[in-house]
Amino acid sequence: MTTVFPLGFPPATTFYLVLMMGTLVLHMVFMHYVLAGTAYLACGRFMGPKRCAVCGWQAILIDWLPFATGLAITAGVAPLLFVQILYQRAFYSSNLLLSHRWIAILPVLIVCFYLLYLQKSAWITRRAWFWRIPVAAAAFAGFAFIAYSWTENHLLSLDEEVWPELYAAGSLHYTTAGLLPRLGVWFFAAFVTLAVELAWQGRLLGMELVQPPPGSTTVMGLSAVRRLALTASSGGLGVIGCGVAYASTLPADTRGLLGGPFAGPWLWVAVLGLGLQLACWGWVAVRDRLPLPLLLVMTAGWLLSLIAGVVVREALRVISVDMPTLAAAHEEAATIGGLPAFLLFAAANAVAIGWCIRTAAKAT
Repeated sequence: MTTVFPLGFPPATTFYLVLMMGTLVLHMVFMHYVLAGTAYLACGRFMGPKRCAVCGWQAILIDWLPFATGLAITAGVAPLLFVQILYQRAFYSSNLLLSHRWIAILPVLIVCFYLLYLQKSAWITRRAWFWRIPVAAAAFAGFAFIAYSWTENHLLSLDEEVWPELYAAGSLHYTTAGLLPRLGVWFFAAFVTLAVELAWQGRLLGMELVQPPPGSTTVMGLSAVRRLALTASSGGLGVIGCGVAYASTLPADTRGLLGGPFAGPWLWVAVLGLGLQLACWGWVAVRDRLPLPLLLVMTAGWLLSLIAGVVVREALRVISVDMPTLAAAHEEAATIGGLPAFLLFAAANAVAIGWCIRTAAKAT
């Protein structure tokens, strides 16, 4: 594998890899907001009503998390379909081995969806503040369980040698040294994404981000932009630590391919994008303001790191799968004329979602 990923594969394989990674990036834009947003709220509820009342980020999250969850679910359909075309046996085998333990993510997702609406309901505003804590914690716990389950399923699909043993034991759980570090990479990356997205939401909703704020808007001595800087910086450092830990669990030949011409350029793009963001957030923490030019620069760094991170993620999977054997199935799938219908409905959904956002913005 001496060609930069995803080049060097048959056209149909490259086509589906690009589609899968592109749609996965879109899914992660919303999924990160939901995962990190519920974690942010779960921690914030412990600060009490007075501090939460002046934390504009928590108010935004309470309003937007249900809608963002719907976007994450909708955007997750396309990469889920493409991953089945690309990896077939590996994906289906891990699903069957984990059985109803894997399917449990669906009822958990439904419960979490309703908990997010419960957080913004009139019912809970009439209750004692204490009840906001278990509701927020339960919502985060549910989404954390879903994230764990997807990571577990992904790694099991790549570990074919353990399939017979897992099936014979009848176990519905799979553990490996790389599971928690890999989960940590994407969990902490979600906070980097959340900080950028909240910064844009705050700017569009008229929050003051370009001047030092009055003391009445600080929470635990931190202004709104410094709270975002703390969120993003903590997430970025967590990504680095978990990334190094995860790399140490990979076989030596996999690490060689990861650092070589196959995935190495993408890895460096991800590192540089993350470094650019951390530098920008450091400036924000010192100056206590977030001007638009700096927000544009850190957004560019965020997009670079997110896209490159997804490509590296997929390169690691391709290394572990016999892609030449699957190439014939990819060629056959490419002859089925479903792409126009997919693009048509993707465009229709994008228009509908944009209309909903515009309507809600006008109403508020």
